[in-house]
Amino acid sequence: MKIAYFTPVSPQRTGIADYSERETLPYLSRYADIDVFIDERIKPTNQDLISNFNIHPYTEYDEMKGKYDIALYHMGNSEYHKFIYESLLKYPGITVLHDIYLHGFLWCNSLLKGDRQNYLKEFEYCHGPEGLEVAKKAVETGVYPEFEYPLIKRIVNNSLGIVCHSNFGLKKTLECNSGVFTSKINHPLRIAEEIKIIDRVDTEDLKVKLGIDKKEQVITSFGFINAHKRYPILLSAFKRFLRDYPNSILLLVGEDLMGIDGLITDLGIGKSVKMTGYAPFNRIMDYLAVSDFCVNLRYPTAGETSGSVLRIMAAGKPVIVSNVGWFSEIPDSCCLKVDVDSYEEEILLECMKLLSYDIRLRGALGANAKSYVIKEHDPEKIAREYYMFIRNILNGNEIIIEDVSEKLIELGIRDNDEDIIRKVSERVHELF
Repeated sequence: MKIAYFTPVSPQRTGIADYSERETLPYLSRYADIDVFIDERIKPTNQDLISNFNIHPYTEYDEMKGKYDIALYHMGNSEYHKFIYESLLKYPGITVLHDIYLHGFLWCNSLLKGDRQNYLKEFEYCHGPEGLEVAKKAVETGVYPEFEYPLIKRIVNNSLGIVCHSNFGLKKTLECNSGVFTSKINHPLRIAEEIKIIDRVDTEDLKVKLGIDKKEQVITSFGFINAHKRYPILLSAFKRFLRDYPNSILLLVGEDLMGIDGLITDLGIGKSVKMTGYAPFNRIMDYLAVSDFCVNLRYPTAGETSGSVLRIMAAGKPVIVSNVGWFSEIPDSCCLKVDVDSYEEEILLECMKLLSYDIRLRGALGANAKSYVIKEHDPEKIAREYYMFIRNILNGNEIIIEDVSEKLIELGIRDNDEDIIRKVSERVHELF
């Protein structure tokens, strides 16, 4: 099997570049011969990628497409994916939807470039007359529905198959086209050595190096600081939390995109909040090592899976998340979840207090989370699932299974007719 693999790559600052370079390509390449196609303007910097794969500008695919069995497109919600979008529409293949709501991508490639018509046209195609009216109003007011309309219908309709990393994404995909072939494949995570040995770190010594008092309890939030990460709610809850646990510090690890300093000052908690700004991977590991527990909220969600949360769980650290999208699908035994409603701040506060005084609960949640990630997000297991789905699409197995299922229903066969179903299944398996 030979695959044309379309993805952003380093130095492009997107998690999908890391996903491809670290979590997917090294493992999927054990099952297939893979060439990587990238934006022609980008010069790759990841040496493992450069050493182990043939890399081509996407503009060469037109002449090379006959060499490949299928194209695999990694689609996300940013300007980095324009060449991928154009390619998948021209040469349908299997699309991995990393984000389900693609307004950011559409905005970058239409209104940002002064192309009002393309913005309106895409809303109408994906969501009909209602979508067109929504788009017109957004253009007029400058208030955009970033997380209300998926805008994936054209992609779904022009793909041979769709991969999502959550049931949430799968549901939204099938709402666009119930006949498309889909597979829910978990987001892979290659667990770094720094994470594997994190429980051996001398945290007291490390705290001193990071400028944190040895006795302070450390609560950490990772990722870009923006409004949909619920930072106003977190900061307000933390202020109240300090009344009972004054010897605590809140670490905000990530680039500030919303100017949160003013809110911190207004709340009078500046001495208890430490903002690190952008942090390289090794420093992120340091902050994770000294964390007692983490809070990573998100609403609204674009349907993405959080690499930050997976790393927190893999490190055996308890985490509080919003009960939405993919986050709601994490087993309850592996994290604490906060509903996004009028009681959000109250429940968050109680969760933080619970993790502060119940050390046994922290340990249990962390251990469960670590075991879950190791088992369910293993990149070797996931590469195998990718391979099987790609093979099924190429062999037409999905189509055959659908036809067989429909024929059995027409013949009056039901779920309780186990003997007949077993014999048919065995015969179909033999044919495959």
